[in-house]
Formats: sequence, C-alpha cells, structure tokens
Amino acid sequence: MSCAIGLEVLQVIEEEHLMENARETGEYLKNGLRDLQKQFPIIGDVRGQGLFLGFELVDENKQPLGDKADYLANRMQELGILMSTDGRDHNVLKIKPPAVFSMENANELLFRLETVLAEDAMAI
Repeated sequence: MSCAIGLEVLQVIEEEHLMENARETGEYLKNGLRDLQKQFPIIGDVRGQGLFLGFELVDENKQPLGDKADYLANRMQELGILMSTDGRDHNVLKIKPPAVFSMENANELLFRLETVLAEDAMAI
C-alpha cells in the first residue's frame, strides 16, 4: 500500500510539473527578494534553492537582528503568510511554501513583505 501511494505521489509531481514550478517560481521569488534587498538595507544575504528560500535581517554593521525577524514573522502571520525564523541568532526568515505555490502567490508574498518592511517598527 505504501509503495502504491508513493508511486501515485510521484506521478502527480510529474504530471503537474511541480518540480519545474518549484524551480521557476523559486527563482522568481529569489529575484524578488533581491529586489527588496536593494530597497531595504535591513535584508542581508538572500539564499536558497527552489521554493526553500531564506533571507537574513541585519543592521548596517551586518549584526543580526533577531527581534526584527520575530516582528516580521509575526506580522506576516497576521497577514496570512507563514514564515519562520531560524539561524543561530534567529535572524533568518525561512520561506518554504508547498510545491503548488504559484507566481501569483509569490507576488502576494513579495507585496506583503514590502508592506511590512516599510513599517516604522522595521527601521534600523
């Protein structure tokens, strides 16, 4: 039974081109995060592959800003987008949406991020 379920899952992944979607949408989202990085210097490194992405929040001296990361994650949750913090200093925001995450979803996420990053509480 487990093998049959596993085969069915692999078939859906192939038929719905979910790996290709993750690659393309992930690259689009990563580029969008890099665009936000230019606008908001609080964003340090942007990294990841496919739909598993992360970005760090740092001050002008590249010191980690865990409190700002917590604020951002909580505000995004209030807006219906789940993100989590990670890293030794809890200043890395992780994005790991499902494989069906679309370009439209990526645009919504980027719009909401830009909104929260522009809030006074995110100023450094």
